[in-house]
Amino acid sequence: MAKLGLSPNLSTQLAKTLPHVTEPTPTQEALIPAALSPADVILRAHTGSGKSFALLLALLSKPRLLFRHGGGAPQAGISAWIVVPSNELAEQYMAWARALIPPQLADTMHAVIQCVVRGEDAAQQMTRLRETPPHILVGTPTRLLEVLAQPHGETLLGLSTLRTLALDEADALLQLPGRFPSEKQVWRHLAHRAPGLELLNYAMQRRATHSGGERRLTVGLERGNARRPPEPVRRTQYRGAERTQDLATPRACEPGTVPLQLICTSATANSVLRHFLGARTGWLRTNLRETRDTAVYLDQTGMSAGASASAALPREIAHACLVVDTPRDTGEVPGELHLPPIRNLAHVGKHAAPDALRPDRAPVVPSDAPAEHEVDPALLETLAFAFAAEGVARGLALVPSRWSLRKTQAALEALGVPVQPLLPGERVVAHEEPVLYVLQTSSARGLDLPGLSHVFLLGLSAVGDAVHYTHVAGRVSRIGPSGAVRPPGTVVTLLRGHNRPDSAAVSSAEQRMAALYHRLGLSPRTFDLSLLDAARGA
Repeated sequence: MAKLGLSPNLSTQLAKTLPHVTEPTPTQEALIPAALSPADVILRAHTGSGKSFALLLALLSKPRLLFRHGGGAPQAGISAWIVVPSNELAEQYMAWARALIPPQLADTMHAVIQCVVRGEDAAQQMTRLRETPPHILVGTPTRLLEVLAQPHGETLLGLSTLRTLALDEADALLQLPGRFPSEKQVWRHLAHRAPGLELLNYAMQRRATHSGGERRLTVGLERGNARRPPEPVRRTQYRGAERTQDLATPRACEPGTVPLQLICTSATANSVLRHFLGARTGWLRTNLRETRDTAVYLDQTGMSAGASASAALPREIAHACLVVDTPRDTGEVPGELHLPPIRNLAHVGKHAAPDALRPDRAPVVPSDAPAEHEVDPALLETLAFAFAAEGVARGLALVPSRWSLRKTQAALEALGVPVQPLLPGERVVAHEEPVLYVLQTSSARGLDLPGLSHVFLLGLSAVGDAVHYTHVAGRVSRIGPSGAVRPPGTVVTLLRGHNRPDSAAVSSAEQRMAALYHRLGLSPRTFDLSLLDAARGA
């Protein structure tokens, strides 16, 4: 790892504490030198490819920021922010840092890295920042904005002298509208800004970046080999540039000042993000002649070079979808697995038309599902069957955000599933026996659970859109102790169908899921239902 530019002390400690990390992944080979260079960075790489860990290593290798007041001893300042969308990802950074710091230096960890998130004592966090400014500060945008709003908040966070501002899961932080947003979506995005966008805008009002400058309306729209986009695309599809005048204008880097390095990483750092940063705001401009040495766009998926949409996900991940067609019989005994009628989603190949399940081929009827806040027993019974049929040793079930984790846990345990609920900010307990972690989908972004073989998505609200599915699917097949070799993994989506068992109809939920598979270029595998048929026969 030292050949990438990491400091010798960090490389030595990395070899001692994490001896299985012998070779960097391709993503780490690209990101670490770029983050250590005086340039802004946008990185798109698969989930589980080690980009967050690489970001931490690069920032730890940067020199400490020291100030000398008069003849006194030098005092440290905050050199870098790592802004994350969730407490879970912040805790992951802290866990890595604890593993990298020698035990005899554990008492000095606050001088190296600190975390400011909601859910912890705010006064204690502020006291630590004031008494021992860290080299790296990890935080969520909401808490960082709360600190900035306090007296002397900018000084406390070192905004005026900060060297690097890194947005991990940048698209989740900024919550940009899609590629072809409606007028209402654009208005909502600007009128009700995401906390991550508010924080970035606050910083851009006060600091200049390496590549910031005049907006170029074509930035981010480049096709393969950075070709100029067609005129109709430039003229009609991205008319949002003139509606961002209330966002900060890029500041010029004044002589004698050090520009702020802006780093944005995500598995879905696509043209929408690049166009926003380069054309709509001008904060980070890539693929321009004048920013050739001050900004870099790293695409480790190959999609910018013409790879298909399926490249958004690692090829080691398999996908399956089970549909439950009839509601649960209320006369059944609670806690008993009654195996509701289950079938595979109608097959939609990679090259199928988007309307593969259109109404003239099969009538589309509304999905028969309970209210959003009600735990769905039919989906939980199907989950119990799938968990047993696949022989899952370590799985993760993502349930809708409005479901009660307590009720979900009780229902699954009654069905014989070994459940471990994950609460926000709680550390994961290792299990040698088979286990199914259960988490609300709103907390899944950036979560790292090593060794997962399966992810189960319960309902369309857990699936979300193609971007969200890409991230949650990346919880499996993550690079671990084996190095750069990805283990296989499976993502199983569970959907409610309809209450017409003798009909050829399809539910609206499975039609939407088929469209999502098509957009991502995925062909779901057929789930083996032979055990279900045998159980019914018995």
